[in-house]
Amino acid sequence: MASNPRTILDASALSAGVNGHTRGVVFDFDGTLVDSYPLIEQAFAHVMRTHNLDERARALFQQSRGLPLPEQMKLVAPDIWEALVTTYREADTGLGHARVFRGIPTLVRKLRRAGAPMGVVSCKRRALVEAELEAARLRGYFDVVIGFEDVTPTKPAPDPLLHAIARLGISRSHAIYVGDSMVDLETGRAARVKTVLAAWGLTPELRVAFRSHRLWATRPSEMLALALHPSPNGKAA
Repeated sequence: MASNPRTILDASALSAGVNGHTRGVVFDFDGTLVDSYPLIEQAFAHVMRTHNLDERARALFQQSRGLPLPEQMKLVAPDIWEALVTTYREADTGLGHARVFRGIPTLVRKLRRAGAPMGVVSCKRRALVEAELEAARLRGYFDVVIGFEDVTPTKPAPDPLLHAIARLGISRSHAIYVGDSMVDLETGRAARVKTVLAAWGLTPELRVAFRSHRLWATRPSEMLALALHPSPNGKAA
């Protein structure tokens, strides 16, 4: 069932590449490393009040989850999208830092101890991602952080992910991408990189939309187990 998927990754493939080389892991940011969507919804609620937007606008904003903010606002209101972006960013600056998902610090710490190179690829501006990672004391675990402005075209094009993989010094076949949105799955597919759905932040309603995707982790600890503790037959338990 979509609300309780079976994780079917090949755990040995996650933990090591060809000839024993450690796999690299690239994470999305919002909804994957941090539970930022409550803050995102608060900022957009301010946009709605300021610009007298209706519930259709909220639906469009939510449906475009994972895209860069300017692209989302162009879908919401093409004629005033720049004003919406400005209003959103003004509201966002006063909301504080997002909560790191439980289990993420342990996951990245143990992946680092195992020698896995790690990166972050986000549609958020890099300075914001860096600040959030610093506040969470996680920045030092990541070898590369790619933001909205660093590589074009942005996700769901494969370019940002491929750029991160290149900077990590690994091949696509030795990389794993972890994300929580359809945009992330499209990015991984376009890059031809093994992609794991980070389902730990998804509601049961949202999980239904991903029922056709086969590679799930419902908790960060599942990623850790798959990456570092392969079962004897090489399959996930």
